[in-house]
Amino acid sequence: MCGIAGIFDISSAVSYEAIERFTDALAHRGPDGRGIHLDGGLALGHRRLAILDPRPEGNCPMEYVTPGGQRSWITFNGEVYNFLELRHELEADGWSFKTRTDTEVIAAAWACWGKECLTRFNGMWAFAIWTPETRELVICRDRFGVKPLYYSVQGSRLAFASEAKAFLRLEGFNRELDIEAAQLAVFSSQSYEGSTDQYLLKSVRKLPAGHILRMNNGGSLTVERWWDTASHIPNVPDTFEEQVERFRDIFLDAVRIRMRSDVPVGSCLSGGIDSSSVVASMALLHSRGGLGERVPDEWRQTFVASFPGTVLDERSYAEEVVKATGAHPYIWNFNPDEGLKLVPHSVWALEDVYPGIAVPVWCLYREMRRAGTVVSLDGHGSDEMLMGYTWYLDWPVQEVNQRLYNEFHFSLLPSILRNYDRCSMAHGIEVRMPFMDWRLVTYCMGLPPLSKAGGSWTKRVLRAAMRGIVPDSVLDRRTKIGFNSPMIEWFNGGFSRLFETISQHDMWRESPFWNGPLLAEQILAKSRARGWTTTDWGQTAELWSYMNLVLWHMLFIEGHSLDDIEGLL
Repeated sequence: MCGIAGIFDISSAVSYEAIERFTDALAHRGPDGRGIHLDGGLALGHRRLAILDPRPEGNCPMEYVTPGGQRSWITFNGEVYNFLELRHELEADGWSFKTRTDTEVIAAAWACWGKECLTRFNGMWAFAIWTPETRELVICRDRFGVKPLYYSVQGSRLAFASEAKAFLRLEGFNRELDIEAAQLAVFSSQSYEGSTDQYLLKSVRKLPAGHILRMNNGGSLTVERWWDTASHIPNVPDTFEEQVERFRDIFLDAVRIRMRSDVPVGSCLSGGIDSSSVVASMALLHSRGGLGERVPDEWRQTFVASFPGTVLDERSYAEEVVKATGAHPYIWNFNPDEGLKLVPHSVWALEDVYPGIAVPVWCLYREMRRAGTVVSLDGHGSDEMLMGYTWYLDWPVQEVNQRLYNEFHFSLLPSILRNYDRCSMAHGIEVRMPFMDWRLVTYCMGLPPLSKAGGSWTKRVLRAAMRGIVPDSVLDRRTKIGFNSPMIEWFNGGFSRLFETISQHDMWRESPFWNGPLLAEQILAKSRARGWTTTDWGQTAELWSYMNLVLWHMLFIEGHSLDDIEGLL
């Protein structure tokens, strides 16, 4: 939900034009309206994706007044799914509400409980709360960094935004590449997003997951950690059967509360175990009459990406889930020629360096928006806590849980969360992830390794929990297919014209990270001979990271337009 931005300058007032331009750089995240609040040197901006209480009363920035008369302002991106339960609790203590939003509940909870409210929230968020009386600004990010938040401190000014590209529209902002961050992004892509607060723009930082930033009118700025998963691991049942039952209960409730919406809800269905579990659980809850309040009538729409005639195609599995659940399928067929033209758009959307090309993901959410569905329940997060990749099976058993903890928090998953947030929000689509429910995450972190994988089976507890809910043909799959672009095909022809331009760029030819002229000669020769094969997949991913960095530099540092780069394809 939405895009947020803000400026806090302790030495001068912020103009309406400055915060308007900064905020509107995020218009794609919130196509349903813009809100701005000014208070001298403080400015809050908001681009709204209207999901809960779409009325104007639900707009941000939103003012909240406590029963004692204290005022605060909030700008908020995300969803707190248990807002109804929290609202009932606050109302019982005399707190009142004017809207039907979770935003207002967050503001009231912060005023009532302070930062202790954060451990009560079940959701994903990045929000800023301004208290005029104390002249303090607080910005906060959710436990696992599902929702993004960037900030920059230059002189007397703090600025923050949901996406880094917004800073390109900020008055006086200096576009400079952070060489150290670039090296991390290219060569340590799996740990770059989650293990450092650095970003490719030198003066921009990422607020880490589970952290709070505070700044007051005296210029004092602090960043503190409010969440540590390791401190919240619960006791788990002793037997596998009991572990499965508990997993199923938590997961079904995670799905249930994520279906709360005042606009249509759908799902991206790949035919893999994770997304199939989400779709099948939605249907199961409905059949039991257990969806609860604030669930729209339209929730059966599923969006399936098909890659006809390729090993990437999982359509047949997705159709089995559709048949078993009564879902309404929307099949989108990937076109490599069209996809190639959208490569620059995916780079602009991701605003970072990644060894994969996110065009199919970007396109599927585009189709969802075109169909009028703006909330998607998806299956991200399962692999990194339930040993979803086959190479995890080779890990020493005694090291499994610690390695998974690192994969989930610091290496692999953070970049995946970033990619899906950017690709979905590029089209104003909110992605909700039941597997990222903090109750399920902490529970799975406490499960013994053999409950997660064993006997060459990954995700053992999930497969057992979904038996009888998800079709057996899906649960018994051993193959795992990534949501990838046709890298080999593009390296064998489609990329030629683009790469010829990239290879002449100073950043490529003079790179401190690789031998540009020699590498360009080798790549072009192999591409002209159409010599790339599936065994080269890892190499093409590495080379794409180099190309990605140059394209990013052209867009974010040099200011080229998407039309400029699209003309090279």
